[in-house]
Amino acid sequence: MKQTVSTSQRARERAAIRKLCLCALLCAMSVTLAYLAKMIFGTSPLRLTFENLPIVFAGIVYGPIWGGVVGMVADLTSCLFAGQAPVLLITVGAAAVGMLAGTLSRLLFKKQTFPSLLAIELITQLIASVGIKSFALHLYFSYPPLVLLPRLPIYIGIAVAESYLLYILLRHTAIRRLILPNDTKDTRMTYQQAIDYIHSVSWKGSRPGLERIRALLDALGHPERDLRFVHIAGTNGKGSVSAMTESILRTAGYKTGLFVSPYIKHFNERIQFMGEPIPEQALADATAIVRRHADRMEDAPTEFELITAIGFVYFKQCGCDIVVLEVGMGGRLDSTNIIEDPLLTVITGIALDHTAFLGDTIEAIAKEKAGIIKPGCPVVYGGYDPVARRVIAEAAEQAAAPLLAAADTPIELHEMTLDGTLLSYGDMHRVHLPLLGSYQPRNAATVLCAVCALRDRGLCLPEEAVRQGLQAVRWPGRFEVLRRHPLIISDGAHNPEGIHAAADSLRLYFKNTPVLLLCGVMADKDHGQMVRELAPLASEVFTVRPNNPRALAAEALAEEFRASDVTAHAHASVADAVAEAVARAEQTGQALICLGSLYMYEEVTDALDTIPQKGE
Repeated sequence: MKQTVSTSQRARERAAIRKLCLCALLCAMSVTLAYLAKMIFGTSPLRLTFENLPIVFAGIVYGPIWGGVVGMVADLTSCLFAGQAPVLLITVGAAAVGMLAGTLSRLLFKKQTFPSLLAIELITQLIASVGIKSFALHLYFSYPPLVLLPRLPIYIGIAVAESYLLYILLRHTAIRRLILPNDTKDTRMTYQQAIDYIHSVSWKGSRPGLERIRALLDALGHPERDLRFVHIAGTNGKGSVSAMTESILRTAGYKTGLFVSPYIKHFNERIQFMGEPIPEQALADATAIVRRHADRMEDAPTEFELITAIGFVYFKQCGCDIVVLEVGMGGRLDSTNIIEDPLLTVITGIALDHTAFLGDTIEAIAKEKAGIIKPGCPVVYGGYDPVARRVIAEAAEQAAAPLLAAADTPIELHEMTLDGTLLSYGDMHRVHLPLLGSYQPRNAATVLCAVCALRDRGLCLPEEAVRQGLQAVRWPGRFEVLRRHPLIISDGAHNPEGIHAAADSLRLYFKNTPVLLLCGVMADKDHGQMVRELAPLASEVFTVRPNNPRALAAEALAEEFRASDVTAHAHASVADAVAEAVARAEQTGQALICLGSLYMYEEVTDALDTIPQKGE
């Protein structure tokens, strides 16, 4: 019977051959350095031992056993080429360098920072070179005990130089790709395994800070440094702005990546290449690469940090020209803010949201959002709040970053219907935008302002590409028409500003005609304000509890609407609420608006799929 070799077995074989070859190369480098040192310093036992550098490198990268092997083989090979008999304790000392470096890097100095590498170098030089080799010289050649101790200052100087060189080598992307290839370990995953891993309980909640994502990307060789970004933050509108910007860039011929949150129906939507969600196996493969390094971290990354790293790995694999990168929460301490030199930063509107993390004033939240501003990098502000603008302008001035404000150019609205919006902004006249909502013209203005900034940065964005990109943009769950008969619209409004914008949209499209509402909301949101905004516009409300642990109970939300003199029905499931609400919409001819949380979108659309459209 013909035997087949599994992919994982072949990967292990390739990894073993690669490691063997690289260790042989490190041995050769050590021998060469020893020979050069002999030419320079002669045969004196007091000569400088530069040949330790490849041995320490082997120990740190491949562990104490391989470090010891490289040290031992390098010393024996040096003796062979020099025509000398090996000295056992000298060989032991060389092996001890690699073993100590490997042991220290795994037990005490796990992070490959310069201080950690210096500590490893100093300890190995003290024990191996000054200690073991001095004893060997004393035992075999009758040199005084600790003969190398007076050379300690020189060894310290060597340790500093070697530590800096090690730090540069271990941070270099090409070196990391060589020593830590993607197949160095059998971690091939299925899509479901990847999803389960990303959502596993070990990734604890939201913990703002850049230390973990920096450590993770450092281990990965910093894939984000090979990419260019448009970085987008804001309380509301950043998803729509990201989608429009990506569509324009893609239409203009750039290979685009898009990183957004949260997803609407499928997790893959969070990471997109050329307008298409990351394929399931590509997500699994990228997760497997990231997992190898994440699992080694003493301070485990959060779920969002993990997803950010996966996105960077995938975008680099795809060879993206530009990645449109949406901030998860805030800005200053968000994991996406690890990028160093974006093409452009964009800050959309500022409003109260995530106050437990970002602050409870517009000024405080604006400061957090302004944390994405980088020195010399242009900033586009798309909001209208004067307090937020002042904070962002101050941050931009401190960073010597040019500031463009979308509000400085008026928007001319020609037509706003359920078929789309026709608008003019600056030099762009009568642009058609298919996205609905009273707030989308402001988002489009922000994008058109960003287009001007990107042109100034050297990007080729012809007017026709801008028009076609906006015409083609799709962004589900944001005042999206799900059905026409009866009219059913879904909107992801979930915070005070979003609910206010949704209410404005209802007044815009439906004038004074009351609508039916299907609502669910998170308990930590200002649902009282939501009810006050929406109650005057609704004739009847169907409340649900979204599929999220933070969700407010359906009956509690229904009681709040009843207190505002609106008939409200609490439902045990979204499917039941959709069925009753659609039946009422067919009966009354009223529009049904589903809003309050993006977490409901999947359940609402799945329920609609089971209900035949009127007239079918």
